[in-house]
Amino acid sequence: MRQYKPILTCAENSKGVLDVDTVKGCERGMCAYPGGGCYGECYARKIAAARGFDFSVSVVRRLPANMVAAVAYKVYAHHARWYRIGVSGDPSHDWGHTVHVCEALAIASKVPVIVTKHWVAASDSQLRRLAAVGVVFNTSTSGMDTNDEIEYRVEQMKRVKAFGMVGVCRVVTCEYSGNSKWSTRCANMQRKLLARGGVIDTPFRCSRNNPRVVSGEIVLTRDARCGGTGTVSLYDKGTYIGSCNDCPDQCGVTEEAR
Repeated sequence: MRQYKPILTCAENSKGVLDVDTVKGCERGMCAYPGGGCYGECYARKIAAARGFDFSVSVVRRLPANMVAAVAYKVYAHHARWYRIGVSGDPSHDWGHTVHVCEALAIASKVPVIVTKHWVAASDSQLRRLAAVGVVFNTSTSGMDTNDEIEYRVEQMKRVKAFGMVGVCRVVTCEYSGNSKWSTRCANMQRKLLARGGVIDTPFRCSRNNPRVVSGEIVLTRDARCGGTGTVSLYDKGTYIGSCNDCPDQCGVTEEAR
């Protein structure tokens, strides 16, 4: 399979998100969960595989000095108030480079949104610099995470907020049947995560062949708005599914999130 090119690009994806990934691929996530990535159904991994890219290799996407102005202009010209780092890779693979890109693109006057599982913890110095350019953090969690993973990621959210940044708890949610100890435990963890302030509900997109779906522990709903297989697990039937342009959450770049 191909590896991503080590040069940063800036492009709007099919959901309307301006993707400015500092890292493509998720080496640590795939090492932790080699059977399909997180939850066995990493959406970014599936898209990468469909395009022929090896998602198990993290590639740092450099931003040469002679490209800063061009990339910054694309960010500036985009209709959204923000751009996302962490669409098809986890920026925690190289926090130093991620900080550099956020600082370099500050001239575009847009809000950098970082989506991460914090596989590597940012240093206090790095968080201080990210706070200085107004970064909004989205920490990806789920009731399917282990107790240790949830405890660690909640602690990272607290660190982000301690530096004055907006820290969103981005919960990958499911409709659990409660017919097993696993699904009951996941449902309880999910409720605790959703009870936190500043939460974004991200419904779990998975296939009908997922072992937890086959066992009946995760309940799927067909929804044409999902694309792909058209199947999603909806904890809350009223949760927004659709393009990012009309999404009320805006990845936490809202007055309500603050």
